[in-house]
Amino acid sequence: MIGVVSIQFTQEQARTLAGVSPETIRHWRKAVPYLSAKTGKAARYSFPELVGLAATNELVKALGVHIAAVSGGVDALFRLLMNSNVAAFQETVAVVTANKAALETKITACEQSALMVPLKPLVSRIQQSMLPALPNTEQATLPFPPKIVRSRS
Repeated sequence: MIGVVSIQFTQEQARTLAGVSPETIRHWRKAVPYLSAKTGKAARYSFPELVGLAATNELVKALGVHIAAVSGGVDALFRLLMNSNVAAFQETVAVVTANKAALETKITACEQSALMVPLKPLVSRIQQSMLPALPNTEQATLPFPPKIVRSRS
């Protein structure tokens, strides 16, 4: 039996959906071992990898963390996301330290400093970008009622 093939996104689609510039992803490829294999125009990204890119972007841009400071944790995050159930991302928080990562549904005390990124808003934003909600297409009421017209035959 053939397994289910997941949708693969091009590098440009992945950057657009995750909100990452080409220069940024080139820099991340040098710092994060998981991303170093994603080179060239033939590079493809799965949905969990899109979430990983968006979470990394959140760490770097929103929290002001330098990618080199958490490269080991980000690498571990990508590996965790690839082995996790995508449906569970809605209730999951990514906990990233300098060298480790965890996906938690309940936040517990950590033994070391950690950064937390809730995945639900990232997943929702990516899904909204992929499948935007269609506007309400109800027909407006007519200003005059329709009338039956009979022809003389």
